Amino acid sequence: MSLASWNPISVFAGFGDHGIPPTVTRSKDHSMRHSSPRFEITANNKQFRLAVDVPGMKPDNLKIELEDYGRLLHLSGERKVKTDTSHEDYKFDKHFKLGRSVDTSKITAHLSDGVLVVIAAKKEHLPPATQLIEIVQGDAPMLMDEDEEKK
Repeated sequence: MSLASWNPISVFAGFGDHGIPPTVTRSKDHSMRHSSPRFEITANNKQFRLAVDVPGMKPDNLKIELEDYGRLLHLSGERKVKTDTSHEDYKFDKHFKLGRSVDTSKITAHLSDGVLVVIAAKKEHLPPATQLIEIVQGDAPMLMDEDEEKK
């Protein structure tokens, strides 16, 4: 017998689980820059909380989208950092796979003191519904041909 542990944090499966490569950008001096902000995921009985460190970012520099029919949270951002002689661009892309227990209509995002907090409410657990299917006595109808469906 084998046991599998359940991790409630797996609702945000994290970056890399989706086969999406990290963002790598080329700066003006042709050196490669990779930026991947740190994040922390916590949960309670009512919601999941994703906190992402994005120091120096403003809401206009960040973008949060739901993709893949609401199953993938896409977080991206860009900021310019001034060096002695020029500005360098830093970009990041993170993808978080969302579990089925997330109510995607109730996701909110808040930015304060360099920390972006995304809160995703959990779906309400309803008792399993039972549906009675009527049994009709007699021959079952034939399957329709694809040509008949188009008429």
